[in-house]
Amino acid sequence: MMMPHAPKDDPGKAVPMVFVRIELRYRRLIVAAIVGIHVALCMWGAYVHSPTVDEPAYLASGLSHWQLGRFDLCKVSPPLVRLVAAIPVMLAQPGYDWKDYKVGPGVRSEHAVGRSFLVANGERSFWLFTIGRWGCIPFSLIGAFVCYRWAFEFFGVASGYAALVLWCFSPNILAHAQLLTPDIGVTALCIAACYTFWRWSETPTWGRSLIWGATLGVALLAKTNAIVLFSAFPAICLITCIIGTQRREMQIVFQMLVGITTAIYVLNLGYGFEGTCQLLGDYKFVSTTFAGTDGVNRFEDSLFRSVPVPVPAAFLEGIDLQRRDFENTGGSRKTYFRGNWYDHGWWWYYFYAVAVKIPVGTLLLCAVSPFLLRKHIKGRAVLLFVAFPGILLFGLPCSQTGFGHSLRYILPAAPFAFLFAAGMLSQSNRTRLILSMLVMATVVASSLRNYPHTLSYFNELAGGPQNGHFHLLDGNVDWGQDLLFIQEWLAKNREKQPVYVAYWGFLPVKDLGLDYASPAHGNENLPPGTYLISVNFLRGEYRQKRPELETLATGNEIGTISPAIRILRIQDPRSQLKARDSDKPPR
Repeated sequence: MMMPHAPKDDPGKAVPMVFVRIELRYRRLIVAAIVGIHVALCMWGAYVHSPTVDEPAYLASGLSHWQLGRFDLCKVSPPLVRLVAAIPVMLAQPGYDWKDYKVGPGVRSEHAVGRSFLVANGERSFWLFTIGRWGCIPFSLIGAFVCYRWAFEFFGVASGYAALVLWCFSPNILAHAQLLTPDIGVTALCIAACYTFWRWSETPTWGRSLIWGATLGVALLAKTNAIVLFSAFPAICLITCIIGTQRREMQIVFQMLVGITTAIYVLNLGYGFEGTCQLLGDYKFVSTTFAGTDGVNRFEDSLFRSVPVPVPAAFLEGIDLQRRDFENTGGSRKTYFRGNWYDHGWWWYYFYAVAVKIPVGTLLLCAVSPFLLRKHIKGRAVLLFVAFPGILLFGLPCSQTGFGHSLRYILPAAPFAFLFAAGMLSQSNRTRLILSMLVMATVVASSLRNYPHTLSYFNELAGGPQNGHFHLLDGNVDWGQDLLFIQEWLAKNREKQPVYVAYWGFLPVKDLGLDYASPAHGNENLPPGTYLISVNFLRGEYRQKRPELETLATGNEIGTISPAIRILRIQDPRSQLKARDSDKPPR
């Protein structure tokens, strides 16, 4: 008679098979419940929020790829996520308007095309964006599955649950999983690529090298910051060969080359091989990095002129556009930090963003876990396959100091931190396990307390979401996502007249079926009334600067619609004082 198998998380203990099956059944039910709640939260958040600043450009560009068979719109980001988002929208038969479609070196017409798409579809645009966002939720499910599975295989079932909960209830994951931007796509696919690479390193086979190579290629099709894994994987492979954890070094090297080649092939396949192997000297670059001093192409007269570039032309041109943005020549892009605007960023900017926008419980688990895992049987693997790629994905945005922006730039590093944090629950010490579970509960409570306004989430140490605009702005707080909440408030408060709305965003509001009175530009003596104002305006946001709105005193605030939209009441124009000078950090 065969001995019944023991559960993977409890090796060495033989138990009756019926109990193993019961345990597996309940494990699947728990996982399904957590994931089901996550999906429901994402779907509702996608429904109640208006399109953010970048989403119209992404959706219109995805539709253009399918309809026109071209990839020269929105080259700054690879096309995978917007292609997926466009599928359900195309099935809904939207209106199209390509009159603003323009191409050329450095041309960025995707925002104009996105605005035309909104005008063409009017109020129906809100529903089209909802179904486009829903189409992208499977990317988040990939991230949830990999976090659960990898933590389970590293540390056991309790850690698997912990990693799953940290992903599914992270306010920053929830915030971007309900959008059709590429940030969750690349975050999920980067952790999936690292997981499949680890599986290959455990048992190197040709088939597994093809799997991690294909996954890496798909990750690169989501967003270009996945490119750091092209250096991470060979480095990890070299280290494992040196320290003796791998044998058959030549076979490993050849399988590594197969994986890298597969990734490049998948990348080109995603672009339909458009412009693949174009000569380096034939590109027209716009960034100083690639264009050089002549502003065209630093390689035009070099030995590299005739080198064929083995990636799609739009992909390399997109990297060039990103470099131009991050170079921030002339300081045209501003960085907001604690009440002031700067024409540059700092290497430590995203460390500060983590300190104020990540739940305190998650920070605590991540801080303590490495000390407890240093003697873990798989501690070396965790450092190589989790910590190293995570540090690279975090370090890439930190190295771009031209300007600082949303936490979404470092989001791909988040699941690696979740794996570290989940390791706390691998401890056999009952006290540590209970404390870790209590900390996990605070993470979930902190996140849900601020739902559905998860994009504006700030932790308790930062003063919570209501004080977040003191620390950071733009995509960290107010990305134009709360227009529908303004509309709902206006419908419920028709008796409160007059009402003035200063909504920060680039949506053609009247074409979307919304009509409200806005404060007159340049009018320093604002008339008495109720004001609904985006916090970006109160903090002097530089792209749509309204200096007259900065003069509203803090004492005028009578409520909030969301952390991004404040309700103010002006009784007497003479009572308007400069608020920014009196702002102090929340305690």
